[in-house]
Amino acid sequence: MSPNRHAFIPALAEIVGIDNVESSEKELEDWRDPYDYRGTHRRKPLAVVSPASTEEVQAIVRAAGVHKVPLWSFSTGRNYGYGGPASATAHAVLVSLRRMNRILEVNEESAYAVVEPGVRFFDLYEALGERGHTLWPSIPDLGWGSVVGNTLEHGVGFTPLGDHPMRQCGMEVVLADGTVLRTGMGAMEGNRASYHAKRGFGPSADGLFMQSNFGIVTKMGVWLTPRPEVFMSCDVRIEREEDLPALVDLTRKLLLDSTLQNSPIIYNTLRIARAFGGVGREYWYTGEGSIPDEGLDEMASQLDCGRWFMRFALYGRREVVNANFGVCERTFGEIPDARVEGRLFDGASVPTELGEDTLGSTQKPSDALKALRHQCAAVQAGVPSLTLLENVRWEDASVAGHLDYSPVAPTTGPEAERVVTMLQRCYLEAGMDLSASLMISARSFTTISMLWYDTEDAEAVAAAKTFLRTLIKTGAEHGYAPYRSHLDVMDEVAHLFDFGHHALSRFNNRIKYALDPAGILSPGKQGIL
Repeated sequence: MSPNRHAFIPALAEIVGIDNVESSEKELEDWRDPYDYRGTHRRKPLAVVSPASTEEVQAIVRAAGVHKVPLWSFSTGRNYGYGGPASATAHAVLVSLRRMNRILEVNEESAYAVVEPGVRFFDLYEALGERGHTLWPSIPDLGWGSVVGNTLEHGVGFTPLGDHPMRQCGMEVVLADGTVLRTGMGAMEGNRASYHAKRGFGPSADGLFMQSNFGIVTKMGVWLTPRPEVFMSCDVRIEREEDLPALVDLTRKLLLDSTLQNSPIIYNTLRIARAFGGVGREYWYTGEGSIPDEGLDEMASQLDCGRWFMRFALYGRREVVNANFGVCERTFGEIPDARVEGRLFDGASVPTELGEDTLGSTQKPSDALKALRHQCAAVQAGVPSLTLLENVRWEDASVAGHLDYSPVAPTTGPEAERVVTMLQRCYLEAGMDLSASLMISARSFTTISMLWYDTEDAEAVAAAKTFLRTLIKTGAEHGYAPYRSHLDVMDEVAHLFDFGHHALSRFNNRIKYALDPAGILSPGKQGIL
C-alpha cells in the first residue's frame, strides 16, 4: 500500500468523523459481494466511508484526488446478484451513501419527491403514509434498495410510473473535481420548475450519470403516482408452454393502446415454485439434470399457476377500470384455456390492506397462488416487501446466492419464443433449471434468468460465473445483450456494443477522461476506465 493510501484514512476521519470510517478486517467483511464465494478476498476495499451530506461527498472526492486513491460509490449497496456494495477493483475506498437518507421534499400538487441516495423504497413509502400524502411510489419487487440507486441502474417498478429513469427529474451530482452540477431546469439557480420539467436548456445530462462513473448523484427528483380511485390487481394463467408468444403479442397490443398502464411480468412455473412454493427442489424432482416437462406440469398443477403466469394492474376511475378489465378478459380469452382474474381495491384502502407482508414464505404448494397474488397486488400498488427473498431457500445449500442474466428483446411473440428457447437449451445442456421472468413494456421486454448456487462452495460459484459468460456469449450470437451486469462481466458486456469499432466505448472513455482524468470515481464501472 502506498504512503498516500495510508494517509487517506485519517483524512477521511477528519471529514466525516472517525465513527463513519471503517477499515478493520471485521468491518470490511460486511462490504463484500454477498453472493461471492465466502472464502474469497477479491476486491477487498481499503476502507468504507459514509458521508452525510453533499459537502462531505465533495470533500471526500477532493481528498481522493490529492491522495490518488480510487473511490467506489453506491447508494445502499443492495444490488445483490450484480455485486452488492463491492467494487470492480481491489483497494478502493467504498463510499456508502446510506447516511444520506433524507426525503427533502414531497409535492402533493405536482406528485413528486426529492430524495437523497440513502432513501430506500421502504422509507419513501412509509414517509408518504405518515405525512398523509395521497401519492404512490413506484417500487421494484424488493423494497430494501435505494430509490436513487435503482434509477441509476435502469431499474423498473410496477405502478404506472414504473420506468424509473423516465420518472426521474432533476439531479444533483458531485463531479471528480469536487464541484457540484445540477441537471435540467435545476441548473438555473432558483428555477421554479426544477422537478417538474425533465429537460432544461441545451443537452440533457441526466442519462450520462446512469450506469456510469462520471459523478456521484447526491440528490434526485422522482415523480410519483396520484392515488387512483380504484386499483385492480390482475393475472392471466396459460396452461401450455407454446402459448407464450400469443400472450406476449396480445399484451403488446394492450400496452400500445394504453389499456394496460403498468409493466406486466410473466413468470414461468419454476420461478413461482422457487419464490412461493414453500418447498425445496427435492419435493418436485430428485433425478439428474433439469426438471423434465412432466415435472413442470405437475408443479403447475399443484401450484395452480399455469405454465406461464402474468401479473398486470389497472388504475383509475371505477367505471374505466371495470371497462378495461372487460377488454383484457376478451383479449386474453383468445388464448385457449387462459384464465383471467382481477381483484378490485379501493385506492385509499390499498396501503392498509397490503402494508404488512404477512404471507412471506408459504408452508405448502397449495398456498402459493395466494402468496403470489398478495405480492403482486402489493408491488403494483407501490407497497414494498421482501417476499421474493424467500426463493434463496430453494436448494439445500448452506448460504444461497445468485447471478442474473437479463437480455433485452423486442416485444413480439416470435422474439419471446426465440429468447426462451435459447435459454432453455442453455440451461438444459448445463443440467440446470430455468427460473425466468419476462418484464414487458410496449416495445421491448427483458428476461431475467437466474443462476443459483451455494456461496460456500468455491466450485459452484466458479461454475455459475462460467455459465453466466456462456449465456452472455450465446445471447450475443442471437442478437441480444443484457441491460445490466455483475461486476465480473462488465467489461465483457460493454464489449458487446461494438458498432463502429466500439465507438460507444471510445465516446464513454473520452467523457470519463475529460471529467475524471485521474480515474478516481468508480474505475471499471460498466467497462468505463
